[in-house]
Order: sequence, then C-alpha cells, then structure tokens
Amino acid sequence: MDKRILLALIVVASAIIVWSFFMPWANVKASVTKVARSLTDKAGPLKDAPLAGKIIGEIREATDALDAFGGINIKTTVRGYDIPRLVNSKTSKVALSLAQILFKGTEGLGLKSYLVYVLPLLAFVSAALAVMGLKSTQAVIAMLAVSGAVCIGGLYNLYTADFSNLVIQIVIGKGLWQTMYAYLFIFFVSVAWLILDKQKRLK
Repeated sequence: MDKRILLALIVVASAIIVWSFFMPWANVKASVTKVARSLTDKAGPLKDAPLAGKIIGEIREATDALDAFGGINIKTTVRGYDIPRLVNSKTSKVALSLAQILFKGTEGLGLKSYLVYVLPLLAFVSAALAVMGLKSTQAVIAMLAVSGAVCIGGLYNLYTADFSNLVIQIVIGKGLWQTMYAYLFIFFVSVAWLILDKQKRLK
C-alpha cells in the first residue's frame, strides 16, 4: 500500500476529529418532576421547619400535578468546544457530569476542562506527523503513541462511566464517539504504516 493513501486516511480522520469538536458531545433528557422530587427528598430534614415544610409541601403538590399531565421533559445538548465555559460557570449539570467522566474525578475540574481543546489540537499534530512520516519512522511512532493514548484512555472512561446515580439522563453524543473512534482509526493506520515500513526494509 502506498504511504500517501495512509497519509490521506489520517488527514481525513483528523478532519473528522476537528469537525466533531463542534458536534454534540452529550445529550440530556431531564424530567422536571424527577428533578423536583430529588430536590425535595434532599431537603427532607428541613420539612419540620414551618416555612421550609410548607414550601416543600407545595413543590410536591406541584410535582404531582405535573405528573397528572404526563410531566415535562427538558432536552439539551453540550458541544465539545463549550465544555470549559459551562464547567467553569457551573451552569450546566450535563457539562459538569461529562467533564467528570472524561477526567475521572472532580478535583481541579475547572482547569482540567480546558484539556478538551487538546483533542482537536492533537488532530492537527497527527496530520503533521503523518506528513513527516513519509520520510521519518519516528514520526509514525509518535503518531501511534498520541492516538493510542487518547483513544484507549477516552474509550475506557466512556465505557466504564456510571450514569445510574444521576437525576438527569445523559447520553454520550455522536461528536465524542466520533472523536474517540477517529483516534482509534489513526492508531490502527499507524500500526499498518509501521508494518509496511518494516516489510519494505526487509526486501
């Protein structure tokens, strides 16, 4: 196989990663009544206070009334490029939950959230390394290491994520899946490239 074909495949995968950064990374469907019940359950210890008890009671009555009409569902989407802003402003439960999944924890989450910008940046790096790989095997090895680290770490975090304790229903969006599988594709192309190089040296 011609190396230029492998180069073209990596450039296409890199373009998909950049494009995916502007696509939905997470979709959420939240039931207003479910969220309201979660809040009133957490406020349970306050129900003995006269004012708080009255407010909790009114919220529960309103929640029951909404249930009678079938409830209200709220749908929203978070895109890759918007995660740091939403995480640092703490305005999106979806972005916060997604960031916790990607980075496995909450410590320093605000600063860690900016690491999502590294994903499209590494796509450009991968494309540049592929161009260099036409003459340098070391560049292909570097591309393999970068793409392997991203896809293995990212896919592991996504497949082991636990959404069961969330009040809202989060579904990982197409953009994030495309990003991780595009890096996985680059990883496999890098392996094929190194095998091709080795075969040529042995001839």
